[in-house]
Amino acid sequence: MDQYRNEVIDPGDAASKLAHQVCVASYNNSPLVRVVQLDPGNFRGGVGFRWQPKILEAMLRGKRDDQWEMLEMVENDGAGGKPQFFTLLGDEQAFENLGWEIITMTADDLARRGAKPCVIDNEMNVKRLTKANYHFFEAIMRGYEKALAASGLVNITGETAVMKHQITAFCDGNCDNQLVLTWGASCIGLVHRDTLVNPATIEPEMAVIGLLEPGYRCNGGTFFTNLLTHLYGWHVRDCVQGEIGREFVRQLTIPSKSYARFLNRLVGWGDGGQVVAPLAPIAGIAHITGGGVWEKFREILPEGVGANLYCMPPPPEVLLQAQRLALNTPHEIPDLSCYGTFHGGCGALVVCPMPGWEEVVSNAGNYGIDAQLVGITVPSDHREVRILSRFAEGRWLSSDELES
Repeated sequence: MDQYRNEVIDPGDAASKLAHQVCVASYNNSPLVRVVQLDPGNFRGGVGFRWQPKILEAMLRGKRDDQWEMLEMVENDGAGGKPQFFTLLGDEQAFENLGWEIITMTADDLARRGAKPCVIDNEMNVKRLTKANYHFFEAIMRGYEKALAASGLVNITGETAVMKHQITAFCDGNCDNQLVLTWGASCIGLVHRDTLVNPATIEPEMAVIGLLEPGYRCNGGTFFTNLLTHLYGWHVRDCVQGEIGREFVRQLTIPSKSYARFLNRLVGWGDGGQVVAPLAPIAGIAHITGGGVWEKFREILPEGVGANLYCMPPPPEVLLQAQRLALNTPHEIPDLSCYGTFHGGCGALVVCPMPGWEEVVSNAGNYGIDAQLVGITVPSDHREVRILSRFAEGRWLSSDELES
């Protein structure tokens, strides 16, 4: 019993107390949320929240479901396999950015529909917490607190569990100085009828704007794991001993870019949570995660509409290097798959009428986001998407090739 307390209960409690401090620091991040601590000072105490009166009033307006003015929306997701690369790198500075993964995967999914992310909770499962790896956990919490503030999110509560026999990673050395973990979250947001994005309004001759992504954005992690284990075998942890391997793994820990605050402003959410005039008439937003452009962008296109993406940005170096490293291996990846396994350079694609695209691009920089016009929607009987590839082959690709 003493061993169980030493390995699980005590380190878990220490981590939970630190995480609780991060939660409390976030309670004033959103002007729309009022947090009530039922047992102040007790890190296990109950915590509730309520919406500001103006939000509750808007929710109650409308006698039928089709007359709603304001709704809650929820998204659940996680960092997937990406934490494994932080474990492999073993760099405290990199761990500080890990919190962006659960924010991006949940908050940005809300924002693509026109919802404003407000409240998040999370669950982290670790293999072990020790004196040798606790500084990594502290770095995660330190960075997560900053990410919550930058995102305007209230982390209402969370769970940190030590699960010695359930949690592992492809690079797990079963040693005290590694932090092996999984991390998931649930995010609650608000959508107003005037901010709701309706992809059914997408028509031919609309602009497609790409929001650039510097890393790999949580889609394609299994590919990277397979590639690294193929290249290094049982000695996969040795890859970070060399300069080339370590730099590649470091690129795998580049934090995903969150576009949520920018997308919120685009569709008409003011900084104080009020609904204001949109910056541009947005017809559709695709969050390019698992399935890449072929799946996530094509699925928002209505019948009769396709797209020509003739000016995609150069993919980030981590994706280009992955394609090179996979050459002449069983994991070789053609350009067609690069836009399905990966995002291809854009973490989100925004569709708006052609006269409005300049407004989208010009305002993106105010939120630290690089954006560019990447293509145009076109008439198409079967919603064909064509991409002029920026990967190795550099040819025109078509979604039709996926079905041939």
